[in-house]
Amino acid sequence: MKSFAAFAAVTAFFLSLPAAAADYTARLSLDVQEGNPKYVAAEEFAQKVAEGTKGAVEIKVFGNGLLGGEAESAEGMRLGSVQMGIITSSVFASWVPQVQALDLPFLFRNDEHVVAANAKLTELLKDDFAEQGFQLLGFSINGARQLMSTFPILKPEDVKGKKMRVIQSPIHIALWKQLGANPVAIPAAEVYNSMQTGVVDYFDNTATNYLTFKFYEVAPHYTDLGHIYAIGAWVVSKAWWDSLPAEHQAAISAAATEAQAGVAPRQAKVDQESLAEAVKNGATIHKVEDKEVWRTLSKPVWDTFTPQIPDADQTISAINEIK
Repeated sequence: MKSFAAFAAVTAFFLSLPAAAADYTARLSLDVQEGNPKYVAAEEFAQKVAEGTKGAVEIKVFGNGLLGGEAESAEGMRLGSVQMGIITSSVFASWVPQVQALDLPFLFRNDEHVVAANAKLTELLKDDFAEQGFQLLGFSINGARQLMSTFPILKPEDVKGKKMRVIQSPIHIALWKQLGANPVAIPAAEVYNSMQTGVVDYFDNTATNYLTFKFYEVAPHYTDLGHIYAIGAWVVSKAWWDSLPAEHQAAISAAATEAQAGVAPRQAKVDQESLAEAVKNGATIHKVEDKEVWRTLSKPVWDTFTPQIPDADQTISAINEIK
């Protein structure tokens, strides 16, 4: 009995001690809130890294832009204040101009095409990222850009002469000029009010945001076009990465690949639920079954920008090879 009491006392003592600190700690920056598919994937990633390194590497997830916006977080990785992030690929355009090819209209056929391209794109672009201080772990879907408007959009002629809010991207501006619209670059925070006051007639965004930001109130028509995909790049500070033992690097890479695989189906489910809820609130959903006419009309945009993007032909060929 005494031996049992002694054993219990020793056990209680060790259980009361704080858990051993990780050998390596990383802060992972996100621009989305808890519950978002990207946030959930980051949490899974952190858990898998902890398991794969037996607690030697701890990843702390910070959402809602707590560590700064996407551009600030990317810069933070170069400076050492942030170690990781899942950041929209276009943010890296000034450092890795090759990623601009991913913004070409109708480059990807669907979600499955984006997922299938992940490994090939990662292998193709990792050295370009590394040269700029980033270790690239892969890509995942942030969402396909869809049209949200005050009027039905089913064919390219429907947008002629209409005012469209676009992000401040030369490719996005050129696309909608080519299709006959009048693009206006407006900050994201001003989209709702710009639609409400008639400054613009339509814009593009993701299905989840259509519900989250109540865009259906000012844009009751939603068109499933998926003309450009927003893609998240999973990146790590190269300096921090190089400080890790090889076995920890391997565990982190494996965890990232596994976590990335769950993003697309989870995002698709959330998008579907968001659209269903928007319909309950009065939205009308339109689906473009034949995108070929849109692709054909956007070809001049490719002709203009492909020569300006480093290694664009190589990137595009790699994506097109995926069936």
